[in-house]
Amino acid sequence: MSNELYNKIREAEASLRQGDAKAARLHLSRARSMASRAQRTTTALQGDVDRYQLLMERTLKVTLADGLEPIAEQILDGMLAIVDAQRGFVGLIGDDNRWTFLAARSVAQSDIDDPSAQISRSIIAQAIGSREPVITHDAAGQEFSDQASVHQLQLRSVVCLPLVEDQKVFGFVYLDDPNKQGVFDDAALTAVQSWLPVVNGAVVRARAAAKQAPTEGLNGVVTRSDALTEQLTELARIARFEVSILLTGETGTGKSLIARRLHEASDRSARPFVHVNCGAIPESLIESELFGHKKGAFTGAMADKPGKFEVAEGGTIFLDELDSMPLSCQVRLLVVLQERVVTRLGGNKATPIDVRVIAAMGTDPSDAIDEGRLREDLYYRLAVFVTHIPPLRQRMQDVPLLASHFLEDTRKRYRLPPIRLSETALDALLRHDWPGNVRELRNTLDRAALLARDGVIEDVSFQGRRRASGSEDSPSGLIERIERTAQHFVQILSEREALRSFETADV
Repeated sequence: MSNELYNKIREAEASLRQGDAKAARLHLSRARSMASRAQRTTTALQGDVDRYQLLMERTLKVTLADGLEPIAEQILDGMLAIVDAQRGFVGLIGDDNRWTFLAARSVAQSDIDDPSAQISRSIIAQAIGSREPVITHDAAGQEFSDQASVHQLQLRSVVCLPLVEDQKVFGFVYLDDPNKQGVFDDAALTAVQSWLPVVNGAVVRARAAAKQAPTEGLNGVVTRSDALTEQLTELARIARFEVSILLTGETGTGKSLIARRLHEASDRSARPFVHVNCGAIPESLIESELFGHKKGAFTGAMADKPGKFEVAEGGTIFLDELDSMPLSCQVRLLVVLQERVVTRLGGNKATPIDVRVIAAMGTDPSDAIDEGRLREDLYYRLAVFVTHIPPLRQRMQDVPLLASHFLEDTRKRYRLPPIRLSETALDALLRHDWPGNVRELRNTLDRAALLARDGVIEDVSFQGRRRASGSEDSPSGLIERIERTAQHFVQILSEREALRSFETADV
């Protein structure tokens, strides 16, 4: 191409010397076209090089990840970085042909709640049945068996890649952009499909290792606290039994993590785990969300919709912030738990359910009952086994262990060099009272790691509320609020500058 381009320019020069301006313009026009094509080819080749370089880096991360869920998260982060999709899901198929999700993440690397309600089941079924990728640039404009849900979810660009071992589909990777048509680039899809053998092999090995691993113990919960260790041991013993469990403890203590680990340690681990935050659902919608509704049951009910109990069939439903559920809904929940059937709003057909219930509360159940926020009969129905998760300030021996665990996770997530805490920073962590518990500790370390210099965290700042005795309406309290706001503003600016540095650095 470069020789041809050079020759065209020489021909244009010769025509100009001969006084033939028309021929010179013709040669120059062809030279420009050739240069434009060369530029497009170079850009496309560079794009391919960048994609495959990224996939090589992600292959290393997938190889180093330990466990099915971490591997699935690395797979999704890699694919979402290559394909212009907004969300990704990795699922495994059980012996009964039901599937469960290992990971569900957005392009911002945040988890997606209730993933089974966010995808097209018929697109997945088509990929499983054909053992071939299913790619659609406008799902709403095509015919699928679950077309009502496709329209309801506003699905547009979707790709579903089957995972195959010995000619049998054992899982899938599902990527989508629910709002835009035709966002998938052919070159990007080709690169992702070329990565599938690596993905297949990693998931197959992790699945085999999980089957051989011992089932005793509640894995994945980091602690050195004797009190919490004893409670986790008890929970591990009852995980396989079909009993309801109530977890209590302050917000941020890890109740949702423990609930998920209980599900994974049970015989229902291959079935769905559905997390319902009762405090985040408007009172007017919570019954529809939990129990489902029929088309026309209320204004806006454009199609039949299964509730969370039906979605969790065969698995576990986790009812977080139970005491924030309206009392009228608690009555209906009590009936569902007693009769083990659910009836959708606007319907009269009772559907049997097989669901294990784990509930959680941030307050003492006795106080919630006395204050009228929790029905006593519902409490006794759920509280077959009650476990209180102690706050972090009562198990400070966990702080160094959790700090090490979170820093390593942050380092991997942001591709940072090794990070350690200075003695001053560790002392500050141990002196803090942690009103936000483990969640606050994680966020604090995330900020500190991004601002660390030379791989050392010299100091930490605390953004959460303090357990101060003075009122924030007093003059001293007002000054403290202004100082905290100013500090928070400076911190945000610093974090943004640090992120820009990481994005431009040659990591």
